[in-house]
Amino acid sequence: MPYWVYLLLAGVVILVAMILGRAIAFRSRRYTVEPEHGIKIDVDRAAKRLSGAVQLPTITASDPEKAERAPFEQFIYYLEQSYPSAHAVLKREIVNNYSLLYRWKGREEGLKPVLFMAHSDVVPVEEGTEKDWHYPPFSGALAEGFVWGRGTMDIKNQIICILEAVEYLAAEGFTPARDFYLAFGHDEEVRGNEGAVKLSELLQSRGISFEYILDEGGAVTMGAMPGVNRPIASVGIAEKGYADIRITAEGEGGHSSMPPKHTAAGIIGRAVAELEKRQRPTRIGPYLKELLTYIGPEMGFGQRIILANLWLFGPLFKLVFKSSRTGNALLRTTTAVTILEGGSQPNVLPRKASAVINFRIAPGESVPEVLNHVRRVVGEKIKVETLVATNPSQVSPVDSSGFKAVERAVYATFPEAVAVPYIVMGGTDAIRYEPVCEQIYRFTPMLISIEDLDRMHGTNERISLENIERGIRFYIELLKR
Repeated sequence: MPYWVYLLLAGVVILVAMILGRAIAFRSRRYTVEPEHGIKIDVDRAAKRLSGAVQLPTITASDPEKAERAPFEQFIYYLEQSYPSAHAVLKREIVNNYSLLYRWKGREEGLKPVLFMAHSDVVPVEEGTEKDWHYPPFSGALAEGFVWGRGTMDIKNQIICILEAVEYLAAEGFTPARDFYLAFGHDEEVRGNEGAVKLSELLQSRGISFEYILDEGGAVTMGAMPGVNRPIASVGIAEKGYADIRITAEGEGGHSSMPPKHTAAGIIGRAVAELEKRQRPTRIGPYLKELLTYIGPEMGFGQRIILANLWLFGPLFKLVFKSSRTGNALLRTTTAVTILEGGSQPNVLPRKASAVINFRIAPGESVPEVLNHVRRVVGEKIKVETLVATNPSQVSPVDSSGFKAVERAVYATFPEAVAVPYIVMGGTDAIRYEPVCEQIYRFTPMLISIEDLDRMHGTNERISLENIERGIRFYIELLKR
């Protein structure tokens, strides 16, 4: 046998051994945390408090002048009356009329504070869907083991769980080691310019910076990832950027019986088709590598071989992963055509036609890059303009005190789950606080099904009493540890 054949066989053996070795060494990152003992939570009372909060329709409007403000004022008063022990130990400030900033002073000087976030506003109920709700959307109904209504999952539940934890510990005479701040904005659903922005600016003006920040984000879900047979606790370490870009074409008007070669509507249609066809490239970015490092060891050996050896199987992984909507969104900046406009009569040529394309921008890319991409694809004859745009957030580290604190609280509260860093697809208020913190995480402590995710912003939003208890325990764990 020729010498080169022996070299080839040796190379193959070494390669196979390397691939298998990396897969075998791909060990689970889960660990056991002993939960705090002796904690007795009155879940029924907490559920009633959440029910009362849901009954206040704190609905935001894109135009602040059009929002009904009385429910927000009532909500602030409601929290004060519902949590007397918490308000006795917390220093409260009302910021820009409707947002709340609390401080719980700690025992020790010199420790950087921690900030817990949420928001009091909710989205409206889609007109015509009210009849589809099992219980009226602002009834706060307590039925079938759930609290029902708008805000029970997004995200009055988080406010209630945080204050329940403070109320419980304050009544016990507990004082945290470090300062804890609570920030509840009132317009997160419409980008947070009047709430989170003002809160962040106030903290910046005082020179306050945080050890870590925890906002709403991923939950604990079953069936979120094929091949993983345990719940996944998705802890957001970043969020995608956002851009609404309008493209506009102009053409000849007149009667449709004598059309030009391409009408304005036809030009826009072709541009839209090209944008959907020529999307941003897929990338296994650093944030996705972190996710796969945590989730891979929980999968079968065949999948571990691929995920432990992305240096070799990366192209195959991307090909398969992008076939699902979730996988595609994790791999790239997404392109979604959301609005088409042009024409008023079937027999009249439109002089102008336009489309709005929504981009969710992956970390590592930027708004200018997306704009340049659109211009390259649609060509010089089509006008391109930005309506709204925000760059992606910073990517927070996982080898940090903040991530480990959240991770430990997850394992103390959801011992059956695996905590996994991931990227939040939508926007949150958290990005507004980057000037005051480098460790920002996004997690909502509740165990839900994939089907339940559609209830957020949708019909029959609800939260179970078990999840209310879990949420309170989660924040007690964070405060005590």
